[in-house]
Amino acid sequence: MIDFIFDFFEAPSRPTKESASPIAGSSPNQDSSVDARMRELERRHEQLKLVTLAMWTLLKEHSGLTEGDLKKYIEKVDLMDGKLDGKAQTKEKVHCGGCDRYILATALACPYCGQALKVKSPFSRA
Repeated sequence: MIDFIFDFFEAPSRPTKESASPIAGSSPNQDSSVDARMRELERRHEQLKLVTLAMWTLLKEHSGLTEGDLKKYIEKVDLMDGKLDGKAQTKEKVHCGGCDRYILATALACPYCGQALKVKSPFSRA
């Protein structure tokens, strides 16, 4: 199952510069790049929502778990870093060779420059 999810996200379609709309006050190349990256992040966000919803529906139908059970597990995972803040924090970071920044080891791609990272699975740490 994890391999299916990884394969689903491994080859994202990239918007072209021609399809990007400019943002006021920026250079044309920067505008295209920012707009294209935003659309790519939105597309990936929608894919993650789809996979998450499908997994929850499957789990709920086959296990008898309830929305309340899910909420408890979400809070338990959220507290793994000691804070109930709606974020999954990790102190594990890796260096991005594309932009020379440090990013979360669980990332599939650098959120700053978009360079794909080589990981075995989207749920494994580097």
